[in-house]
Formats: sequence, C-alpha cells, structure tokens
Amino acid sequence: MTGRSGKPVSPSTLRRYLLPFRVYTLWAEQRMISENPPLDAIAQECATRGITAQHNKPLTADYIIEQADDFERRWQALQAGAHE
Repeated sequence: MTGRSGKPVSPSTLRRYLLPFRVYTLWAEQRMISENPPLDAIAQECATRGITAQHNKPLTADYIIEQADDFERRWQALQAGAHE
C-alpha cells in the first residue's frame, strides 16, 4: 500500500486504523440485526475477542459512541455500493 507520495505507508500509520476497523466489524455484525446496535454488547464482544485500546485497556461503549457516526457512514456507503 502506498501513500499520496507514492512511497510505502509506514506500519505506524496503518496501525492507527486497525482498532477502528476491528471494532467496525463487530458493529456491522450487530447493525445487520438492528438499526441501533447495542453498544454495550459490542464493547463486551470486543473484550471477549481480546480487542482492546492502548495499553490493553478495555474498550467502552463511550469509545464506540465516538465512532458510531463514522461507522454508520461507512455502513451506508457499503450498502449503496452493494446495490449498484
């Protein structure tokens, strides 16, 4: 994967996107079932699967709330693309 400069993207740059992608996957599983995914259940599933924040801190529903608008935007974009 290359960046805007055409050079390879550094692992440290990619690393910051890994956590939201992992959480989005769990959020999307719940979004298929409900328009309002249960954030506490997603946080619990993160803990069950060993998905944590920095320094192995558990993810909370508050973290997922912060991401929810982006997750929904991504969900809608992917759904629109699937129907084309």
